[in-house]
Amino acid sequence: MSMYEKRRGSIALGAFLDLELTKDKELLGKMILEKSIGMLAGPRGGGKSWNAMIFAYAIAAGKEVLPWGVGSGAAVTYLDGEMRATGVQERFRLLHQKDKCLATRNAAEANFHIISRDYIGDHIGFIDTEEGQQKIDTLIFPATKLLIVDNLSAWTYGGREDSNAWAVIANWLIQKRLHGVAVLLIHHTGKNGQQRGSSMHEDLLDYSIRLSTLPEAGKLNETRFGIEHTKLRDHIPELRQKFEGLIWTDDDGLGFDFVPAGSNLAEHQIKIVELDQSGLSMTDIGKELGISTSTVSRFLKKRRESQPSTADVVNRHS
Repeated sequence: MSMYEKRRGSIALGAFLDLELTKDKELLGKMILEKSIGMLAGPRGGGKSWNAMIFAYAIAAGKEVLPWGVGSGAAVTYLDGEMRATGVQERFRLLHQKDKCLATRNAAEANFHIISRDYIGDHIGFIDTEEGQQKIDTLIFPATKLLIVDNLSAWTYGGREDSNAWAVIANWLIQKRLHGVAVLLIHHTGKNGQQRGSSMHEDLLDYSIRLSTLPEAGKLNETRFGIEHTKLRDHIPELRQKFEGLIWTDDDGLGFDFVPAGSNLAEHQIKIVELDQSGLSMTDIGKELGISTSTVSRFLKKRRESQPSTADVVNRHS
């Protein structure tokens, strides 16, 4: 029986339990699955788009991003309705620049598709009108397994976030699910830290992630935020705790770390040095400590830059 063939009527529990249903394919760990619907909400300038872009790149390129897991290498379409095309290009250029693996770079270039309202030069349409949905659907790459909508306000008519507008959007999301496409909605939080608009948003979601501004002020090229999974329909105990995110730019492109909230970084750093001196690779160090390779690389690079070279030591004592 085809995946899309309609089944009419009810089914008895016994027969339902006997069905050999195909498991939904993992796109990024156990959270972002085929047909899943999720929301990533946070304050303005709080890292929402960066976080979504990192998810998208990991899935398209087949790369790991902790704590969520490894991307599947599936096709992703990123729907941007807010930024200038040049700004979108620069962000993805920084993200792509950080990837030093030729195989994953090639995968990202083939699997990652971008719909930019500014680049197309047309308002395109809105997802809370059937006419807009139809127009947007014609632009989505046919093999797409994850559609990211950045952001909900920019892609609704007049920024409407009421229950009537959501009813139209929900129907569109359900159609995506029935065709095996996952959707991630990016949304703003209000002054109370909760997502704006109708509470009905949460009903259809398989997962919901809320970002919050951390009180500590970072450097000018850094964005820091708290991460909390406020809804997980599936059993994913490793994501129940709170996390902290750090995104930065440097000469190598875009870097990022996601660690459990309250992590004792000093202890991690001591262990990184010990494992580095023992001859372990940065990848193996990351696996040993449960942190990303980029975290290991960044710390070791800073440490080496802060230490005087042999020539400096000789000249200082001559």
